[in-house]
Amino acid sequence: MRRESGVGQVRPRVAVIMGGPSGEHAVSLASGRMVAGALTERGYPVIPVVVGRDGRWRREAPGAHVGADLRPEHTQTVRRRLDETIEGLGLLRDAEVVFLALHGPYGEDGTIQGLLEMVGMPYTGSGPLASALAMDKQMAKTVLAAAGLRVPRGLLLTAAELQDPAAAAARVDRELSWPVVVKPNRGGSSLGAALVDDPEALATALREALGQDRAVLVEERLQGIEVTGAVLEDEDGGVEALPLVEIVPRVGAFFDFDAKYRPGGAEEIVPARVEAEVEQRLRAACIAAHRALGCRGLSRTDLFWTAAGPVVLEVNTIPGLTPASLVPKAARAAGIAFADLVERLVRLAWRGG
Repeated sequence: MRRESGVGQVRPRVAVIMGGPSGEHAVSLASGRMVAGALTERGYPVIPVVVGRDGRWRREAPGAHVGADLRPEHTQTVRRRLDETIEGLGLLRDAEVVFLALHGPYGEDGTIQGLLEMVGMPYTGSGPLASALAMDKQMAKTVLAAAGLRVPRGLLLTAAELQDPAAAAARVDRELSWPVVVKPNRGGSSLGAALVDDPEALATALREALGQDRAVLVEERLQGIEVTGAVLEDEDGGVEALPLVEIVPRVGAFFDFDAKYRPGGAEEIVPARVEAEVEQRLRAACIAAHRALGCRGLSRTDLFWTAAGPVVLEVNTIPGLTPASLVPKAARAAGIAFADLVERLVRLAWRGG
């Protein structure tokens, strides 16, 4: 029997999908644990589904061991992967809503969203197009700039161009100024990202980034206050920008993977220490970015406040929901408990589906 949520509200069965073959497998498991626990406490029937690094799906609670190797495996044949996906979809047979806690490629790039669209299953977060746009940083910058938002100057280097490191370095030297930020064009959690001070260090950084994706984005390094802002929708179609989180890295020169997930790696100050007018402009930029890409439910925009105003770095359509993640901190500052946040996303998806 399906349980009631509040007065006359039915709690749908929720499949929480987590893990995946991307480099963010461990982070995704942590997000999924938090979501499943919060929904269970609220009385929702929860179906935990873990997608392994090998692409296999299983219906069970996430294990305690997440492992240190974050690189996906690429040894599956097409036939085996197809069989496993069909079997995995069968695990969702009893679900009425899917909560997507999959980060990075495969989970956040429109792939799983398109699969769920095909079978008509309601799911949390953005649709295939917005997800794909946000995951492709260069394409997202094009759309955001067309919407009137300021984005970093940069250039995209393909795998073919990177076959000649000297030519790539010459192009960066010609079109940008040092230092620069090097990162995979598609990816998350700053995996493969690096701050490069001079041409001599560029080749190593490009090689590391290329290990995460087929194209590498090289951008100017911004100076200013780094913040992140979450945008949350309500059941009436409105949007609100949650309190901004100011980011001050304590490990390394920028907000890289270690700074994000190592205890004490960064100071995350909420609300951000900016003037009211600056806060208003930054929040407005987050909402504008959310709408420009066509995001749905929840997004998190990373940006800088600079002498020229807000500059948008990227938009995350499935932001982290771990104990150390930024969105839960911003939600708490807005008076929204974690369980209220995830329940709101479930209700949005179920109503929209």
